[in-house]
Amino acid sequence: MTANMTQMEHMASPPDTALALFAGADSDAPERAANFLKSLAHRDRLKVLCCLVQGELSVAEIEAQVGASQSAVSQHLTRLKSEGILTSRREGRQIRYSIADEMVLKLIMLLYGRFCADGPSSV
Repeated sequence: MTANMTQMEHMASPPDTALALFAGADSDAPERAANFLKSLAHRDRLKVLCCLVQGELSVAEIEAQVGASQSAVSQHLTRLKSEGILTSRREGRQIRYSIADEMVLKLIMLLYGRFCADGPSSV
């Protein structure tokens, strides 16, 4: 049995009726799922989320880890926050960000395991 099959077996599978509803002509779920994935589908936004897996960080801390300009990081943070993926709180003059959605945290950890855990060539 392949490693992918083993991983898939451990995932909870939705009932057939749920899959039918997801794919149904009247469902907006595929559109919402596609928009959610588009929010994540950017290299620097993924880097931001990876930084935040360990906990909340300020914009300056995220900027230093991601290696992008403050302006670019702020734009990514704004998008992720507007999608409900991140939350923020003010601490003095700083705004600190964290992952708001537990599913996103699990997804980032899954991506880490697939693409980062064994080094850069694990794709």
